[in-house]
Amino acid sequence: MTTTKSDLATISAVAQQLAVVLTVAALFFARDVFIPLALGLLLSFLLSPIVSRLRRMGVPNVMAVVTTAALAFLLLAAGFTLLGRELTTLVGDLPKHKDELVSKARSVAGMTTGVGGSLDDLADEVTKAIEQEAAPELQADDQGEGDVELTLMQQLTDKVFPAMKASPEKLPNDGTSTRRPLFVRQVPDALPLASWASSAGTVLGPLATAGLVSVFAIFMLIHREDLRDRIIAVVSHGNYVTTTEALDEAAGRISRYLIAQTIVNTSYGFVLTIGLVIIGNSLTADGEFPNAVLWGVLATCLRFVPYIGPTVSAVFPLAIALSVFPGYSVFVAVLVLIITMELLSNNILEPWLYGASTGISAVAVIVAAVFWGWLWGPVGLLLSTPLTVCLVVLGRYVPRFKILATLLGEEVEIPTSMRLYQRLLASDEHHAREILFHHLDQKDLDSTCDRVLVPVLKRIRSDHDADHLTDADASRLFAMIGGLIAELNDRFDDADDGDLNEVDGLPVVAGCMSHHFSEALVLNLIRTGGRTEHDLRSIGDEVLPPDIGRQIIAMAPVVVVIVVLPKGGFAQARYMCKAIRSEGYTGPVVVACLGKFKNYNKLFVRFRKAGASSMTTTYSQTQSKIQSILRLHHSPSIDSSSLANSDSAPVPGSTNEQQSV
Repeated sequence: MTTTKSDLATISAVAQQLAVVLTVAALFFARDVFIPLALGLLLSFLLSPIVSRLRRMGVPNVMAVVTTAALAFLLLAAGFTLLGRELTTLVGDLPKHKDELVSKARSVAGMTTGVGGSLDDLADEVTKAIEQEAAPELQADDQGEGDVELTLMQQLTDKVFPAMKASPEKLPNDGTSTRRPLFVRQVPDALPLASWASSAGTVLGPLATAGLVSVFAIFMLIHREDLRDRIIAVVSHGNYVTTTEALDEAAGRISRYLIAQTIVNTSYGFVLTIGLVIIGNSLTADGEFPNAVLWGVLATCLRFVPYIGPTVSAVFPLAIALSVFPGYSVFVAVLVLIITMELLSNNILEPWLYGASTGISAVAVIVAAVFWGWLWGPVGLLLSTPLTVCLVVLGRYVPRFKILATLLGEEVEIPTSMRLYQRLLASDEHHAREILFHHLDQKDLDSTCDRVLVPVLKRIRSDHDADHLTDADASRLFAMIGGLIAELNDRFDDADDGDLNEVDGLPVVAGCMSHHFSEALVLNLIRTGGRTEHDLRSIGDEVLPPDIGRQIIAMAPVVVVIVVLPKGGFAQARYMCKAIRSEGYTGPVVVACLGKFKNYNKLFVRFRKAGASSMTTTYSQTQSKIQSILRLHHSPSIDSSSLANSDSAPVPGSTNEQQSV
């Protein structure tokens, strides 16, 4: 049984999908290991520039790492201490603001409909009636329970082995009557040892994770060169250049992002604290905004989480301003402060400090936050951007993962020609014109023709030959391209102020198509590019090769250009060369085969035998060849026979210009 290429492709696709599923599953089920490792790596990226700076100052590696880690731990300890003190103060002050909070709630309820107010009153009456009815029953039940006396042994036995069922006499609500509708069973408290173990696990769990993160970060900083060399040796498979560039780019992007974000968030939190203090001094009766330092520190920490963090950090001071202070003036002032800070941070401070982008699109940031948040929870939100940066860099340097760079990267690596072709397929002439002229403004006409227009013409031809385009669609696309080329011509004519529109005194260049009418568009491009050098006169595709030779003799051109737009056209071009030579034309004949050919030398030899003087493979080479022939024509010491034989050698570098045929 033989295995075909399609079967191998299917097996490869299934294997890749299975590898993705297994990777995600491993990240999810082993998150207790991967989360500290990822946090330690993130912390090492953040502290690495400081360690490198100390190393350049002559500090030993271990001493630089220890000093940087001690400084970081001191800052974190000071921040958490300040945060804990402010939280304690906030919890203690909340009962003081109960009256204002109730007043605001009643004012909001007053804006609702009358039905809502009636329902609130009804709920209050029902609650009071239930409380008054339940109070005597509870007192009676308590008295009944007090009459039951248990021995010391029974009390100990009931504590160690609680009864699964209780008699109705011992239950205040046994569900046997309408006055006792609920069945209630008291759950015994956990043993002291189990309660202590549960509390210790809750407290020691985050501390253990923090310890692992610290250990990972310190050892990564101390052995960072050794770890990098080992990773390169394992991953590179001999391609040390690409692997080194990928690691350096990922480390550089993540370090710049983290440092810039730390500066932005710290500045934001500091300015928010100062702004809240100023608002408290100017707009409140007490002259202070509650826990202003706490909201600044929270804003600094929460803004590390993309999209969600800034919103959450803004909710807390707005809620305090709305619930604590009478009226809405303080709330409006805080809202204006936060909006102004967000606008300045997003539009001025972040672009200035970030400099080089992380290379991730805005949509990819949201998708990454959702994915890593689902996978690793709040820690995944914090790590989403750095981890996605690593995936984008991996896709840029490893061809197998190129899809990651295409889906997540900020700049989609789509050639301008394909973007133009997509707009033409969608009949979006406006955007197609913008794409074309934007590339023309950035480059020049030669580059625009070689990299944009000629590839689009070839793509239309190939899709039409493969039956992906109907005859009507292909004709429509060629017509749109023709309109764009006409606009190019008009634009250059307007730039020349109309002084060079008269072509009567310019040398004549004869243009011929080999086999397809799309080659007439290439001739129009050659005419546009050489409008100040020559007068290109095209011969229609309906003229037979013998008649083409007679028209060329009557035209007496300086040079003949035969355009070949693959696929096909080589045999027709050779026959046309023979027909032109048979009519007695002795001038140079240039065959412009627009493409990249592996058998360039053989193809050139065949054209030479048919009578061609030279062969070009790009638009820019064709224009350069025509201009060089025109310069030789203007020299009085050069005759026509030397012009015809002046280009007998292949054009250097001609095989590296266009796409493969």
